[in-house]
Amino acid sequence: MPCGVYRNCSQNVLRLAAGGFTENSKIGGMKMKAAFTLIPSESRRLIAKGVAAMKEIKVAGESGYIIICGGTTNGYVAQEILGVTDIPPEKYTAGTICSRVLCTTDPDTRSPFPIILFNGERVKKTIPEALNDFHLQTVIIKGANAIDSEGKVGVISSGFDGGTMGVTLGTAVSQGLRYIVPIGLEKLVPSVEESCSWAGAKTLDYSMGADFGMFMVPNALVVTETEALKILTGVDSKHVASGGIGNCAGAVVIIAEGPEEKVKKAISLIESIKGSLFCLISKGPARPVAINASTQARINPIFPNG
Repeated sequence: MPCGVYRNCSQNVLRLAAGGFTENSKIGGMKMKAAFTLIPSESRRLIAKGVAAMKEIKVAGESGYIIICGGTTNGYVAQEILGVTDIPPEKYTAGTICSRVLCTTDPDTRSPFPIILFNGERVKKTIPEALNDFHLQTVIIKGANAIDSEGKVGVISSGFDGGTMGVTLGTAVSQGLRYIVPIGLEKLVPSVEESCSWAGAKTLDYSMGADFGMFMVPNALVVTETEALKILTGVDSKHVASGGIGNCAGAVVIIAEGPEEKVKKAISLIESIKGSLFCLISKGPARPVAINASTQARINPIFPNG
């Protein structure tokens, strides 16, 4: 069911439905433009489909490892690559933002991650074991927390050892492996490099939630909503606005442009993912809020309503 106002470029006919997007033809009807609004869960589904269709994934699936690290977006990616629905994205993560702070999920409710595939088949190996069985075609799919206008991406880490980035970074950089980073444009920041330089767990005198540092991910193939649309439909697109409240918080507005048949393909794709359910995170035990590295308070008393 269409969810917007549609202009058929060849017949110049308007078909009205319940608000969402508008399309407009250019002179001669050779090109077409469409505007889409996506809430974060819809963006994640689109991005996941784009990642699953990448040639790097296909190559790694034939002659290397696909390492799907934890993260809610990566939960969607795992579903698309494996063709399953029994991997709840909200359970496929440890660190997240919930209860209004940087937080962790409940360890007792998490799905097992990472998922590691070798030559397209799921294997029981750790990340170091997969990396040590070296294949240049191996890809590491790692979610992120920040992206800037230059396409640089940053990852928050609260673990003393640097978490997944600490495990993978040395081998990836020294041996030339590629990170694939699925990330929604809701996470746009002015400068990832500056963000990383400001962070650092032990440099913070107060942290509302987990204290943290940030990695800037090198050698990354970044997939946002716009890259996903290009991969899946061939259209060019631009992130033009963001916002939203309630369940639509973090929504992005995208305008796509291209030949009529490609834009119509994009419209069909977006309509197929509209209504994707948002994640309901089960947060873990309250993390301390550190004040001057010695005084501690609890999260729950600060935000009693979660």
